[in-house]
Amino acid sequence: MKIGFPRALFYYDYFPFWSGFFNHLDIELKISPSTHRQIMEDGLKRANDETCLPLKLLAGHIQALKDVDAIFLPRMVSGEENAYNCPKFLGIPETLLAAVPPGMPVLSAVINWRKGQRQVLKDLQILGVKLGKSRAEIHKAFLRGHECQQQYQESRGAGWNFEEKIKELESAGGGTLKKSNGNCMVIAANVPQTPSKPLRITLIGHSYLVQESYANLNLLQRLREKAEVSLIQHVEPKEAEAHLSGLRKKLFWSHAKQIYGAGNKFVEDPTIDGIIYLTCFGCGTDSMVQELLAQKVRKHHKPYMVITLDEHTGEAGLVTRLEAFLDMVERRKAREGYVSAYGKCLDSHSNTL
Repeated sequence: MKIGFPRALFYYDYFPFWSGFFNHLDIELKISPSTHRQIMEDGLKRANDETCLPLKLLAGHIQALKDVDAIFLPRMVSGEENAYNCPKFLGIPETLLAAVPPGMPVLSAVINWRKGQRQVLKDLQILGVKLGKSRAEIHKAFLRGHECQQQYQESRGAGWNFEEKIKELESAGGGTLKKSNGNCMVIAANVPQTPSKPLRITLIGHSYLVQESYANLNLLQRLREKAEVSLIQHVEPKEAEAHLSGLRKKLFWSHAKQIYGAGNKFVEDPTIDGIIYLTCFGCGTDSMVQELLAQKVRKHHKPYMVITLDEHTGEAGLVTRLEAFLDMVERRKAREGYVSAYGKCLDSHSNTL
């Protein structure tokens, strides 16, 4: 049996789990191609105009899955206790039915860790019935998937690029990303060392935006050419949780908690020279979290820029903003923040823009 797995949205955070799960059941996963123009255009045709860019891309990737027996669209309700995923994650199996080719079966599974591991197993066993697998097989596959996900979480380093390593696995079957124990995807930490750069920039955003090179116009690669880049995905969830203090209420969404907590960690880090927040037009959770984080940034007087993506974002505008921001950060670090009209620094100790 061959199941199609869209290379979008939940792929960037949860693929290690599903890879281990299905491989243990001897079910082949076929991933849709990397995003390109046709996938974007197909997604725009199939998705509602008011949906965010990641959902439009998901619709395009569903269309791009060919020669499969079924398409897998999980309902990722919650990845932890006392938190939910974005509401759009919850409704994927229904909201994107229009993007599924006519006559193509759709497989789904509810993953809701708020109800505990026992309930997650029960929901996966419902999927197992459709796949013709026993409860014992599903239980072992779940443990394998959980192991793969934990290994993935523990091994992400500062130079890790998920999408690049997936490409290595698909094309060569070796390198940094490799198969181990027969069917578990293991991510090693042997990221090639690059010469140190004078600037340290933090890029904040959802994995499905930060690692989606076509949609973000190679933003991560452009940044890494100029600076050492830190990502919130490199911060352990427990460490991010420790930086959630100061909020009047707990955040309801898992991704928002990770973004705000890890973002706070980097805002308070004196070695970070600037922060970029990558979001997409129409993202409800980001509209709140971005403002909360901006308040923290203002208190610490750090350079801060928000980049908002949609299907109309142009490369020229993004490159211009990025270069101007990096120039500003570099001049600030060189204490050129207080300059007279004649170009002479009036206060050599000033570090204020």
